[in-house]
Amino acid sequence: MPTSVRTAAARLVNGCLRHVGFRMSRISGPFVDYRVYIPWAETLRKAADAGMSVGDYIDATYNLPGATKETIDKIRELSVFEHPIRRVCEIGPGSGRYLEQTLGVCRPEYYEIYETDSDWAAWLERTYPVVRQPADGISLAATPSESIDLVHAHKVLPGQPSIVTCRYLIEMARVTRIGGKAVFDIVTEACLDDATLDAWLAAGGGYEHYPCLVPRQFAIDFMCRRDCMFDGSFVVAMKPGATEYLIFTKTGRRG
Repeated sequence: MPTSVRTAAARLVNGCLRHVGFRMSRISGPFVDYRVYIPWAETLRKAADAGMSVGDYIDATYNLPGATKETIDKIRELSVFEHPIRRVCEIGPGSGRYLEQTLGVCRPEYYEIYETDSDWAAWLERTYPVVRQPADGISLAATPSESIDLVHAHKVLPGQPSIVTCRYLIEMARVTRIGGKAVFDIVTEACLDDATLDAWLAAGGGYEHYPCLVPRQFAIDFMCRRDCMFDGSFVVAMKPGATEYLIFTKTGRRG
Protein backbone atom coordinates (compact mmCIF):
# COMPACT_ATOMS: atom_id res chain seq x y z
CA MET A 1 0.00 0.00 0.00
CA PRO A 2 1.46 3.46 -0.89
CA THR A 3 2.65 5.54 2.05
CA SER A 4 0.14 8.33 1.30
CA VAL A 5 -2.77 5.87 1.43
CA ARG A 6 -1.53 4.32 4.69
CA THR A 7 -1.15 7.77 6.22
CA ALA A 8 -4.65 8.84 5.18
CA ALA A 9 -6.13 5.60 6.50
CA ALA A 10 -4.32 5.97 9.82
CA ARG A 11 -5.58 9.52 10.22
CA LEU A 12 -9.15 8.44 9.51
CA VAL A 13 -9.01 5.61 12.03
CA ASN A 14 -7.32 7.77 14.67
CA GLY A 15 -9.94 10.46 14.12
CA CYS A 16 -12.61 7.93 15.09
CA LEU A 17 -10.64 6.44 17.99
CA ARG A 18 -9.84 9.87 19.45
CA HIS A 19 -13.42 10.24 20.68
CA VAL A 20 -12.98 7.26 22.98
CA GLY A 21 -9.45 8.13 24.10
CA PHE A 22 -7.46 5.71 21.95
CA ARG A 23 -4.97 5.96 19.11
CA MET A 24 -3.70 3.42 16.59
CA SER A 25 0.09 3.08 16.43
CA ARG A 26 2.57 0.68 14.90
CA ILE A 27 3.70 -2.13 17.20
CA SER A 28 6.12 -3.99 14.95
CA GLY A 29 9.16 -2.99 12.96
CA PRO A 30 12.06 -0.73 13.93
CA PHE A 31 10.31 2.62 13.43
CA VAL A 32 7.46 4.45 15.09
CA ASP A 33 6.08 7.92 14.48
CA TYR A 34 7.95 10.32 16.77
CA ARG A 35 4.96 12.69 16.59
CA VAL A 36 2.91 10.34 18.78
CA TYR A 37 5.85 9.44 21.02
CA ILE A 38 3.95 10.56 24.14
CA PRO A 39 0.25 9.68 23.67
CA TRP A 40 -2.22 12.15 25.16
CA ALA A 41 -5.01 10.11 26.77
CA GLU A 42 -2.76 7.33 28.05
CA THR A 43 -0.30 9.81 29.56
CA LEU A 44 -2.99 11.77 31.41
CA ARG A 45 -4.47 8.56 32.78
CA LYS A 46 -1.16 7.08 33.92
CA ALA A 47 -0.02 10.35 35.49
CA ALA A 48 -3.28 10.52 37.46
CA ASP A 49 -2.96 6.87 38.50
CA ALA A 50 0.58 7.57 39.75
CA GLY A 51 -0.52 10.68 41.64
CA MET A 52 1.94 12.80 39.66
CA SER A 53 1.75 15.92 37.54
CA VAL A 54 1.92 15.29 33.81
CA GLY A 55 5.38 16.87 33.63
CA ASP A 56 6.80 14.86 36.52
CA TYR A 57 5.32 11.65 35.11
CA ILE A 58 6.87 12.25 31.69
CA ASP A 59 10.27 13.09 33.19
CA ALA A 60 10.21 9.91 35.27
CA THR A 61 8.92 7.71 32.44
CA TYR A 62 10.74 9.02 29.38
CA ASN A 63 13.79 10.83 30.75
CA LEU A 64 15.03 11.49 34.30
CA PRO A 65 13.10 12.80 37.34
CA GLY A 66 13.50 16.57 37.57
CA ALA A 67 14.94 16.91 34.06
CA THR A 68 12.50 19.65 33.01
CA LYS A 69 13.19 21.88 36.02
CA GLU A 70 16.94 21.30 35.64
CA THR A 71 16.73 22.51 32.04
CA ILE A 72 14.81 25.67 32.95
CA ASP A 73 17.27 26.36 35.79
CA LYS A 74 20.21 26.09 33.38
CA ILE A 75 18.46 28.42 30.93
CA ARG A 76 17.99 30.88 33.78
CA GLU A 77 21.72 30.68 34.59
CA LEU A 78 22.45 31.90 31.05
CA SER A 79 20.47 35.10 31.79
CA VAL A 80 17.53 34.32 29.51
CA PHE A 81 15.00 35.51 32.11
CA GLU A 82 16.93 38.58 33.34
CA HIS A 83 15.00 41.04 31.17
CA PRO A 84 11.21 41.41 30.96
CA ILE A 85 9.61 38.77 28.75
CA ARG A 86 6.14 39.85 27.66
CA ARG A 87 5.58 37.71 24.58
CA VAL A 88 6.60 34.05 24.25
CA CYS A 89 6.39 31.58 21.40
CA GLU A 90 6.95 27.87 22.00
CA ILE A 91 7.39 25.32 19.24
CA GLY A 92 6.03 21.86 19.98
CA PRO A 93 5.09 22.22 23.67
CA GLY A 94 3.51 18.75 23.66
CA SER A 95 2.53 17.96 27.24
CA GLY A 96 3.28 21.53 28.38
CA ARG A 97 5.91 20.58 30.93
CA TYR A 98 8.34 23.29 29.77
CA LEU A 99 5.46 25.68 29.17
CA GLU A 100 4.33 25.36 32.79
CA GLN A 101 7.84 25.98 34.12
CA THR A 102 8.35 28.97 31.83
CA LEU A 103 5.06 30.57 32.86
CA GLY A 104 6.16 30.25 36.47
CA VAL A 105 9.52 31.92 35.85
CA CYS A 106 8.76 34.88 33.58
CA ARG A 107 4.95 35.39 33.75
CA PRO A 108 4.50 36.74 30.21
CA GLU A 109 1.48 38.71 29.02
CA TYR A 110 1.13 36.55 25.91
CA TYR A 111 2.14 32.97 25.23
CA GLU A 112 1.55 31.33 21.86
CA ILE A 113 2.13 27.72 20.91
CA TYR A 114 2.64 25.73 17.71
CA GLU A 115 1.69 22.11 18.39
CA THR A 116 0.99 19.58 15.63
CA ASP A 117 -0.69 17.00 17.89
CA SER A 118 -4.32 18.16 18.04
CA ASP A 119 -5.08 16.31 21.29
CA TRP A 120 -2.21 17.86 23.22
CA ALA A 121 -2.82 21.28 21.62
CA ALA A 122 -6.49 21.29 22.63
CA TRP A 123 -5.60 20.16 26.16
CA LEU A 124 -2.98 22.91 26.50
CA GLU A 125 -5.56 25.48 25.39
CA ARG A 126 -7.92 24.29 28.11
CA THR A 127 -5.25 24.07 30.80
CA TYR A 128 -3.01 27.12 30.33
CA PRO A 129 -3.42 30.77 29.23
CA VAL A 130 -2.01 30.19 25.74
CA VAL A 131 -2.91 31.11 22.18
CA ARG A 132 -2.90 28.13 19.84
CA GLN A 133 -1.51 28.96 16.42
CA PRO A 134 -2.10 26.85 13.29
CA ALA A 135 0.85 24.45 13.14
CA ASP A 136 2.11 23.19 9.81
CA GLY A 137 5.19 21.44 11.21
CA ILE A 138 7.70 23.65 9.40
CA SER A 139 7.03 27.31 10.20
CA LEU A 140 5.79 30.01 12.57
CA ALA A 141 3.67 31.54 9.83
CA ALA A 142 1.08 33.17 12.11
CA THR A 143 3.70 35.12 14.10
CA PRO A 144 4.83 38.58 12.91
CA SER A 145 8.52 39.27 12.46
CA GLU A 146 10.42 40.70 15.46
CA SER A 147 7.39 40.35 17.76
CA ILE A 148 8.58 37.79 20.34
CA ASP A 149 10.73 38.25 23.45
CA LEU A 150 11.43 34.52 23.88
CA VAL A 151 11.05 31.80 21.27
CA HIS A 152 11.93 28.32 22.47
CA ALA A 153 11.70 24.64 21.61
CA HIS A 154 12.43 21.64 23.81
CA LYS A 155 13.12 18.10 22.57
CA VAL A 156 11.55 19.09 19.22
CA LEU A 157 14.42 19.63 16.79
CA PRO A 158 16.15 16.32 17.63
CA GLY A 159 13.16 14.62 16.02
CA GLN A 160 13.15 16.67 12.81
CA PRO A 161 14.92 16.13 9.50
CA SER A 162 17.83 18.55 9.14
CA ILE A 163 16.04 20.67 6.51
CA VAL A 164 13.04 21.14 8.80
CA THR A 165 15.40 22.13 11.62
CA CYS A 166 16.92 24.79 9.34
CA ARG A 167 13.44 26.06 8.49
CA TYR A 168 12.61 26.41 12.16
CA LEU A 169 15.89 28.17 12.95
CA ILE A 170 15.19 30.69 10.19
CA GLU A 171 11.73 31.25 11.65
CA MET A 172 13.03 31.58 15.20
CA ALA A 173 15.49 34.26 14.10
CA ARG A 174 12.74 36.02 12.15
CA VAL A 175 10.14 36.27 14.93
CA THR A 176 12.56 37.24 17.73
CA ARG A 177 12.62 40.96 18.48
CA ILE A 178 15.88 42.89 18.90
CA GLY A 179 17.21 41.96 22.35
CA GLY A 180 14.99 38.90 22.52
CA LYS A 181 16.13 35.33 23.09
CA ALA A 182 16.02 32.14 21.02
CA VAL A 183 16.46 28.86 22.92
CA PHE A 184 16.49 25.36 21.45
CA ASP A 185 18.21 22.01 21.77
CA ILE A 186 19.77 19.82 19.11
CA VAL A 187 21.75 16.61 19.11
CA THR A 188 25.27 17.79 18.40
CA GLU A 189 28.46 15.77 17.99
CA ALA A 190 29.03 16.24 21.74
CA CYS A 191 25.84 14.24 22.30
CA LEU A 192 26.61 11.36 19.97
CA ASP A 193 29.97 9.83 20.84
CA ASP A 194 30.48 6.12 20.24
CA ALA A 195 29.23 5.05 23.66
CA THR A 196 26.06 7.15 23.35
CA LEU A 197 25.45 5.93 19.82
CA ASP A 198 25.74 2.37 21.09
CA ALA A 199 23.13 3.19 23.73
CA TRP A 200 20.72 4.53 21.10
CA LEU A 201 21.26 1.44 18.95
CA ALA A 202 20.81 -0.89 21.91
CA ALA A 203 17.58 0.87 22.91
CA GLY A 204 16.11 -0.33 19.64
CA GLY A 205 13.31 2.24 19.68
CA GLY A 206 14.39 4.18 16.61
CA TYR A 207 12.15 6.95 15.25
CA GLU A 208 12.97 7.28 11.57
CA HIS A 209 15.24 10.37 11.78
CA TYR A 210 15.36 10.62 15.61
CA PRO A 211 17.74 11.64 16.98
CA CYS A 212 18.94 13.75 14.06
CA LEU A 213 22.53 15.00 14.32
CA VAL A 214 23.10 18.74 13.74
CA PRO A 215 26.72 19.92 14.10
CA ARG A 216 27.09 22.50 16.88
CA GLN A 217 29.20 24.99 14.94
CA PHE A 218 26.88 24.74 11.95
CA ALA A 219 23.92 25.77 14.14
CA ILE A 220 25.86 28.61 15.77
CA ASP A 221 27.08 29.99 12.43
CA PHE A 222 23.60 29.57 10.93
CA MET A 223 21.99 31.71 13.63
CA CYS A 224 24.81 34.27 13.68
CA ARG A 225 24.27 34.88 9.96
CA ARG A 226 20.71 35.77 10.90
CA ASP A 227 21.63 38.52 13.35
CA CYS A 228 21.68 36.33 16.47
CA MET A 229 24.57 36.36 18.93
CA PHE A 230 25.54 33.09 20.60
CA ASP A 231 25.27 33.33 24.39
CA GLY A 232 26.22 29.83 25.49
CA SER A 233 25.18 26.21 25.68
CA PHE A 234 24.76 23.24 27.99
CA VAL A 235 24.08 19.53 27.67
CA VAL A 236 21.20 17.73 29.39
CA ALA A 237 20.03 14.15 29.44
CA MET A 238 17.67 12.82 26.77
CA LYS A 239 17.43 9.08 27.39
CA PRO A 240 19.29 7.07 26.41
CA GLY A 241 21.63 9.87 25.39
CA ALA A 242 21.81 13.66 25.62
CA THR A 243 20.90 16.86 23.82
CA GLU A 244 22.63 20.26 23.72
CA TYR A 245 20.83 23.55 24.35
CA LEU A 246 21.99 26.66 22.48
CA ILE A 247 21.03 30.19 23.58
CA PHE A 248 21.01 33.25 21.29
CA THR A 249 20.21 36.97 21.55
CA LYS A 250 18.80 38.80 18.53
CA THR A 251 21.14 41.74 17.95
CA GLY A 252 19.93 43.26 14.70
CA ARG A 253 23.45 42.98 13.34
CA ARG A 254 25.45 40.02 12.11
CA GLY A 255 26.40 37.89 15.17
